[in-house]
Amino acid sequence: MSNLALVSQDLPDFLQNTGISDLTKTLVGKTGVKRIVPKNGIFSKTVGGEVMGKTGGPLKVVIVHASPAVGRIFYAKAWSPDAEPAAPDCFSNDGRTPDKGAQSPAADRCDSCPNNIKGSGMGISKACRYSRRLAVMLLDDFGTPLEGSVYQMNLASKTLFGDNVGDRFTFENYAKYLANNGKSVDWFITEISFNADNDNQSVLFEAVGHINKTIYEVSLPASQRDEVKKMVVMTPYQADVSGRALPAPTKEDKEEFETVAVTEPKKRESKKAVDAPAVKQSLDSVVKAWSDED
Repeated sequence: MSNLALVSQDLPDFLQNTGISDLTKTLVGKTGVKRIVPKNGIFSKTVGGEVMGKTGGPLKVVIVHASPAVGRIFYAKAWSPDAEPAAPDCFSNDGRTPDKGAQSPAADRCDSCPNNIKGSGMGISKACRYSRRLAVMLLDDFGTPLEGSVYQMNLASKTLFGDNVGDRFTFENYAKYLANNGKSVDWFITEISFNADNDNQSVLFEAVGHINKTIYEVSLPASQRDEVKKMVVMTPYQADVSGRALPAPTKEDKEEFETVAVTEPKKRESKKAVDAPAVKQSLDSVVKAWSDED
């Protein structure tokens, strides 16, 4: 039997909700931040910068946290697939002023920065790009040993702004649409899919159902965990929006990175008197959905 076939099998009932053992945690060590990276029509699941699986989606998620403002990120050198990963020259978490950790800010304020002018980038684009971070839970993880896992997701300009496609929204429009109708983003199961009108270079968001009590009892505590709050804040070490590994961090960056990485999700003490998950997923289906496909 292959390793994949063995891992894909459902665990015995008495192991279904035990999570990762202390022995395995000791052997693996600090694995790094979990991310969902959308690119070229494929969602990649990465841990510590290494790809653990791929799927074409769409993904169903519960959004549990987000950066409070649309940030900015700037690289002086044009991106190249052959270039060594590097921290950005400048970035901002609030979209108004450079972060104190930015290496080479070109101005004191974003609105007066020469890199914020149309034409400073390629064509008529701005050299400094918009960025926003989400912390999400995958619907398929509920009811499996992965329940409680939270993933970081970086949204670029074309995903944040632009035209909607039918009932699917760019993220800023999605959040405003729900808020204007008296609803909260974290109350919904959100489907994330690629935008074919943009050659699959951006993703769109659609509310496809309400969360139930079982999901709520996991997602609410997750949203309040310190490491989840840190997931949506850019640092010099974590500001890269592609999910690539960056150069060795400073001592302060490394401490913050490890704080995010090592805290494990808390398991519910009991499943009594709660609703069943919206969709009961087997470990087999979760692993196969994220198989390392081209």
